[in-house]
Amino acid sequence: MNTKQLNEQFYAKRELVGTVDHCLCEDCIFYAEQIMKNNTLVEFLHTKGLDPRKANEVWCYMEKDGYKHYTIDFFEVYADKEETHTFGNAKITFYVNIYAEKEQLPYVCTIDAVFKM
Repeated sequence: MNTKQLNEQFYAKRELVGTVDHCLCEDCIFYAEQIMKNNTLVEFLHTKGLDPRKANEVWCYMEKDGYKHYTIDFFEVYADKEETHTFGNAKITFYVNIYAEKEQLPYVCTIDAVFKM
């Protein structure tokens, strides 16, 4: 299996952010609606076998001047290398998880995104 297929399999049963089975807070619902509008980012994540609505952690860490600033984490992912990309209002980084135990996946994926309120 390639990394895309491995991520799809690993995250297949993960609940969607902004739903009753994950979290229904205002910030998660807003994120789930807004992230899907960044088509380029969504398409890129799909090439990696990831759905941005299946993240482990979604955190709105700042609201300022009519914008919400988010950090979104996938704590365990399969990847072939460390890499960083920017897609409009979002920056995505895959990096080695230096804290990963042997049985854990070796990479982390973090998205930093800004959305207009």
